[in-house]
Amino acid sequence: MKLFGSEQGKDPRAQQWNLEDFQEYFKNERGNLGNSKKFQEVIRAFDQFAGLRGQPVNQETAIKMVKANENLKKACEAYVESRRGARTGSGKERLAVVDCLSMFREDLNLDQARDMRVVRSLEGKTWEQAGRFEVAEVVLEGGDKQVVGEAMSQRLMVEHGGKKGFFTERMEMESLNAKVDKLIDSVDRNQNPALRGALDAVRSRLKSGGLKAFMELPEIPDEGFEIAEYMSRMEQANPARAKMKELVSDGARITMKAVCEYQSSLRALGPGVTSEQKGALMDKAIENAISSSWGASKESKDNMRACKETLMDMPPVEEVKNRSARMYRMVKKNFLLARETLDVSSQAGREQREALDRALEDREFMDAWQKGIDIAHASEIGGDTGVIELDVGNELSSRNIASSRVAELLGIGGIVAHSEKMIVRSGDKVTAGCFMEFAEGVDITAKGERSRRVLDQIDATVHPASFYKDMTSMEAFDYLCAQNDRHDRNIFYKLGEPDVQGKRAIVGLQGIDGDLSFGDSEEHRTVSQGFLRNMTFISSSLADKINALDEDTLRYAIGDLIPEKQIQVMMRRVETFKNHMNKNMVRIEDDGWELNDYSKDQTMDGLTPRGKAYVKGLKDLEASAVNIHKSDLIRNAFDRYHKGRDAGPKVAVNFKEIKEQEKKAPKTEVRTPLGKKSEEAVARARQLREERRRKLEEMKGKQAPAKQGAEKNGREKAQEAARKR
Repeated sequence: MKLFGSEQGKDPRAQQWNLEDFQEYFKNERGNLGNSKKFQEVIRAFDQFAGLRGQPVNQETAIKMVKANENLKKACEAYVESRRGARTGSGKERLAVVDCLSMFREDLNLDQARDMRVVRSLEGKTWEQAGRFEVAEVVLEGGDKQVVGEAMSQRLMVEHGGKKGFFTERMEMESLNAKVDKLIDSVDRNQNPALRGALDAVRSRLKSGGLKAFMELPEIPDEGFEIAEYMSRMEQANPARAKMKELVSDGARITMKAVCEYQSSLRALGPGVTSEQKGALMDKAIENAISSSWGASKESKDNMRACKETLMDMPPVEEVKNRSARMYRMVKKNFLLARETLDVSSQAGREQREALDRALEDREFMDAWQKGIDIAHASEIGGDTGVIELDVGNELSSRNIASSRVAELLGIGGIVAHSEKMIVRSGDKVTAGCFMEFAEGVDITAKGERSRRVLDQIDATVHPASFYKDMTSMEAFDYLCAQNDRHDRNIFYKLGEPDVQGKRAIVGLQGIDGDLSFGDSEEHRTVSQGFLRNMTFISSSLADKINALDEDTLRYAIGDLIPEKQIQVMMRRVETFKNHMNKNMVRIEDDGWELNDYSKDQTMDGLTPRGKAYVKGLKDLEASAVNIHKSDLIRNAFDRYHKGRDAGPKVAVNFKEIKEQEKKAPKTEVRTPLGKKSEEAVARARQLREERRRKLEEMKGKQAPAKQGAEKNGREKAQEAARKR
């Protein structure tokens, strides 16, 4: 093969290399004493890698192949790093070949072989015959995209390989302070010096002093947005401005309560309210707000009273329920407050404020901040829930994939919705992330009436054998993966057929949303599941898989997705679970999940250790403690659901039901209601009639002179015509 060292040689990267080409090249280079140690390591790693290509595809060889692939990757990277400045023809040749080898290796997509579902699908083939592994890919060609959720939970509905599911874009977890820095630093200092100067000046205010304080609250408040926006339009010399500014940051909640009560009372009275009445309404609203807010400071109370006239002139307040809109208002409010700290005594300060004012009206700028802060807020909440450190490259969507792979590795793949890597192409944009198949079963949060009718049939107190098997498997799985976010709304419920009473039992479970799994803590601290000591029953096949799980196997399955530290932490949980399982848990074969070997009421006298553990397990399953098991969690969830449905009206799902409801509805005579509301309606109607009458009289008054003039002109024209005749 003629390469760089030959007179007629050409760049190896200009040709397509296969495994045999590399084998031939390295065979010739193996005895070259001039090769560096780094290049010799590449040869050894390649030999190990190539030696596995003829092996049959199974779990054992998959672990070896993935490990060999990782070693070859590291060897190639190390050699390239050490020889990047090569000048000789042979040095350039070796670098080019190693580059080709890296591209060949990457093109195989061997990380896909970390999923045991993929490995099982290739049984009977060799790794060479398996060839290149495909990464799921979807191409979006125009049209509307179906997007659900917000912030970290925002997902795109897609279909791949005949399976429908959700695509979630890769997203690293970031703290609020890191996100604020990134957003500010994205504004070029040279292209937009005034705006960058303004943002730099308010950087600390937007971080721990501003946005951060609101992020620590359980709900994102937008109280005070109207005050801040109204204040920003006031003249600088207005004496109420300073007090309004204080009300935004200290007393916004009670101030907005007073404003809303005042505006509501004003609307109820209708037009024609005197200024004295308005003042009395505002006084009453302020006193009511103060008396109902025990935490209000004296300064806030005094400022509210001092700003009475200003608060009365505020525009109508509208309730905002949309989370994105609330976040947008909160971000803008903090910008408006930060804006007040800019020094406008200099020309530069005035330019900075003007630049910031323009930015606040720029939808693209504000959308970027709203989305960024929303993600940071979700990251901080999620990081605390999942015990996941922020700002160190922890990525969320990959945790769903890792959860799916661990389930497949343990032989319980159906316990979670299958997830895998995916690429989405839309025009020139390529986005990497996770594809999660639609879960099997029904969702307790379903909104459609037809879906709710199915939920109405569920009896969560009846537990078939298959339910117990899935429940105990999910509990063990969630413990091992530190799934700290497994509540009743991220479980789907597989249902049996209706019984004679029309009731359905839950026959199986499937979890979703594993993006807060794993984490940096060995502790499993979910509030939706009991402690390890409460786990008694486990599938015999699952127990065997857990006992066989070691660190190399775990690293094989999730090493490309989860940080090394978290893999080691999970392995410590695995060892803790193994110890408890082998000492205290009862293995159940597939035909034994009726759990009727013993009775929970029988005495422990004379029982074997297994029998004693069995009886204890039965008692734990029936314990009254909240969420000691997922059966308890699920039963409580459906109790709340059924109570809510019983309390509210049911919507008809077809025309027949509408007619039946009409027949059952009591016939009542429709009368005009008496009382305050009717009196107000009568007064309002009388007022409208009076206004219309007055307008008609005004119009008649304006039309009369015009009519008289027209009649006069008409008489004069008639007289002139008569004279001519």
